[in-house]
Amino acid sequence: MQTLSDTPSSRALHHQIAQHLSGRIGREDGYHDRLPSEAALCRIYSVSRVTIRHALRHLENAGLVCRRQGRGTFVVPPADRNPPAHPVVGLSAILQARGMAVVPELLAFGLAPAPPEVARTLNLDDARALLMRRRYLIDAVPVAVTEVYYPPAFRAFVSENDARIHSSPRLMTEHIGLRLGRTHLTVDVIEAQPALAAELAMAQGSPVMVMRRVTCDDAGVACEHSTLLARPGIARFSITAHGGNLPDTDFIPRDPWPPAG
Repeated sequence: MQTLSDTPSSRALHHQIAQHLSGRIGREDGYHDRLPSEAALCRIYSVSRVTIRHALRHLENAGLVCRRQGRGTFVVPPADRNPPAHPVVGLSAILQARGMAVVPELLAFGLAPAPPEVARTLNLDDARALLMRRRYLIDAVPVAVTEVYYPPAFRAFVSENDARIHSSPRLMTEHIGLRLGRTHLTVDVIEAQPALAAELAMAQGSPVMVMRRVTCDDAGVACEHSTLLARPGIARFSITAHGGNLPDTDFIPRDPWPPAG
């Protein structure tokens, strides 16, 4: 029987099993060409068949295995594996696509108290989350800070070094094994408070663009709450609608409206 870390979340448990299985594939007897049956995996990990099926679904979404009805779960040869597609792009990739040499800097990484909005969004049991906070510099000038929260169980799959060198989308798809689905964005402008103003080398009270992103997996479960705080002028918010349909957008007036002055 394989013992995994004790967590209060069944969703976290199947992530742990998927990660553990991914480390056995191609390395241990019985995990080269195909995986043990679902019933055998239930015995190995002492969990229900539903949990095993969720774990296998993550491995399949990550391109590591393919499941054949009535035959079992087979290992996909490394040469045939394709990285999972996802609709979320990290800030570094966006800036680099515009020809900017951006340098990310990890400011904080680890379990931390989750703000109420984050705890509600990620449906957290103990109000703690995995926090990854980064600052981005262009020509040694700080231009943006990101604060990304994940469910605490993701800490087992992401190291501090991973957080330092990989984008959030890559961490979610390649390290955690998620297949990403719906993403919801909100954009706002705030005044820079002292701590943020110091991190961005701005005057206190300067305008800062705030973009909040909630990313869900392909089952519709929220797996990331990200906040981008950026200097004006480094990015432009754009929405493209396909097929003649408007995207799901909302105009939310500030309260009170209209603003004074």
